[in-house]
Amino acid sequence: MNGIEERFKRARRIGRSLFIPYITGGYPDMETCRRILEVMAEAGAEIIELGIPFSDPIADGVTIQEATFKALQAGTTPKKVLELAKEFSSKHDVSIVILTYLNPVYRMGLRRFMEEASRHGVGGVIIPDLPLEEAGPVKRIAMEHGVSLVLLAAPTTSDERLARILDETMGFAYLVSLTGTTGERESLPPTAIQLLRRSRGLNPEKPVAVGFGVSRPDQAVELARLGADGIIVGSRIISEIKRSTSDPEKAVERLVKGFVEALSNSGQRSPP
Repeated sequence: MNGIEERFKRARRIGRSLFIPYITGGYPDMETCRRILEVMAEAGAEIIELGIPFSDPIADGVTIQEATFKALQAGTTPKKVLELAKEFSSKHDVSIVILTYLNPVYRMGLRRFMEEASRHGVGGVIIPDLPLEEAGPVKRIAMEHGVSLVLLAAPTTSDERLARILDETMGFAYLVSLTGTTGERESLPPTAIQLLRRSRGLNPEKPVAVGFGVSRPDQAVELARLGADGIIVGSRIISEIKRSTSDPEKAVERLVKGFVEALSNSGQRSPP
């Protein structure tokens, strides 16, 4: 069992779901991003999703796209994001999961990318545009270097394919709550609840985290009570950073702490 999955197992044993904040590497600048990672850890995040900015982020909505382009304009590269992960991981008992698209991985070279990810303290990698049919070789090389390849499932995923994803994913499965791109939503889409229930029915033991469209603690609590092991929030965090130009670290700390406390106090999760 890898470190990320063990975090979920420990949380499940005490009836708790994990809050997983996302930030684009190098946003709004590298130094502020470094400090934001620190406050995320201090606020109670045990897993953090750190994005490598890419010029064609097809899974991301406007908010994260804008953050991505700003980070790229500032000169953020995959190497710099990995260095940031290494510096952070050396000081905190927090799992870093890198979100990247295939292009930066193949430009560096698949084997070298996984070697560098492992060497820089990365626990897992999410590649939204990696098809399940092509995941085998990527997973094998990731496993060789002790890195979890996290696979995604969408509301449109068939039961047969969902079962394969739940079986093949490492660490946890990323459940995309809706069809479309990332972004804040006022209410949870029914598709999120349906996908969560289907996943639980097909593979009760595999940890699952729900992302896309979650923006408030009450939404996170609702998903936790339905059996989600983790709740991923990105666009809301990026929006807070953009709004709070005078003290983005404080704004993020307050936001993350609010989600962590809500999930800690939400009561016993539904059994998987």
